[in-house]
Amino acid sequence: MTIPKALRAEYEDFLKANGFDKQHPQELLLELASLSMEVYLKEIAWLSDFIGRMEDHKRQVA
Repeated sequence: MTIPKALRAEYEDFLKANGFDKQHPQELLLELASLSMEVYLKEIAWLSDFIGRMEDHKRQVA
């Protein structure tokens, strides 16, 4: 899944603020969920919301 240009800066800010380097939100979400949901609960929630907004953006553009 490609991050739309309209959302790319927000995702880059999230990566920098949390010290992550995964370029694909879904891969990062799966990695964090496999590690420990308690430790990364805030990040998992943010990524889930972000992926939903990416899908909404894709539908609006189509």
